[in-house]
Amino acid sequence: MRKMISVLLALPQAAFAWGYAGHKTIGEVATRHFPAEIPAFLRGAEAAAELGILSQEPDTSRNAGQPHDYDLDPGHFLDVSDDLTILGGPRLSALPASRRDYDTALRAVGVEQYKAGFLPYNILDGYQQLVKDFALLRATQASVKNAAKFKLGAADRRDLARLLAVRKLLTRRDLGYWAHFVEDASQPMHVSIHYDGWGDGPNPQSFTTLHGIHARFESAFVNANITEADVEARMRPYQPCTAGLQVCLQDYLATVAPLVTTAFALDKAGALDVATPQARDFVATRLADGASHLRDMVVDAWREAGSAQLGYKIKTPVADYESGKAIMTPQSKD
Repeated sequence: MRKMISVLLALPQAAFAWGYAGHKTIGEVATRHFPAEIPAFLRGAEAAAELGILSQEPDTSRNAGQPHDYDLDPGHFLDVSDDLTILGGPRLSALPASRRDYDTALRAVGVEQYKAGFLPYNILDGYQQLVKDFALLRATQASVKNAAKFKLGAADRRDLARLLAVRKLLTRRDLGYWAHFVEDASQPMHVSIHYDGWGDGPNPQSFTTLHGIHARFESAFVNANITEADVEARMRPYQPCTAGLQVCLQDYLATVAPLVTTAFALDKAGALDVATPQARDFVATRLADGASHLRDMVVDAWREAGSAQLGYKIKTPVADYESGKAIMTPQSKD
């Protein structure tokens, strides 16, 4: 692990959304706030350190070539206009249900998803994958526990234990990779057309139009001024999503997008160069908001997985595996 950390630290900070320190902090703090119902292998100091590293993966994998970069890079951002539309197309409060429909709506106003970004769809897709991971994990864990009851032989038990180990590996990786995008969403410049300089159009407060503010805000400032303790202190209690994930996600992004004005105002006042208490509080709160939302979504995914069903033609509730009514053998298909 220390070798992996050294490699990541050697990479250019400007390549990372929120910067290495920001993503690491959000991932680790969120993990430390997972409740006891989340499996033990996803909690504790080692799990926190792993998630801090894994949440870097979407940035670490950049510059791999084409089509890799062209297809993946727009998944880190969403160009929200000041009127809370996506470049004059769909409203942030009413995003289409799929990336296909989103792209169709954008093309109707002369743009497309690779220009506008599709961050919300990466978050929605990754959440659904995590629910499936958790459902399979819960069913497999229960099957290992109930192997004797179903009189499985030694070979089947070994295969089931191996299957569980792989399920844990896949769950850890999928959670860490997806966490990156949840974290990106808490950075106002990732949810705005004003992503690195105010850009074209009205600029009544005369904010900077020069590039560079993005990296100074999310990397240089965080590295120099924000500690994990600062973020820990600003974590809020768990808030379940009760309106459906897309609605909750739209609400999350709608609260973040207007905060880009605050970030630019702090820059104009020089508070990103010589940190003020207001600037420290604003940035630490943004990081804590990312960690809080990540914690909330992981808990929601775990609970949703408990009511999921597994199987193709024959559906078996996860609850049946956990109650001992059914068992998932190594040959089971889903």
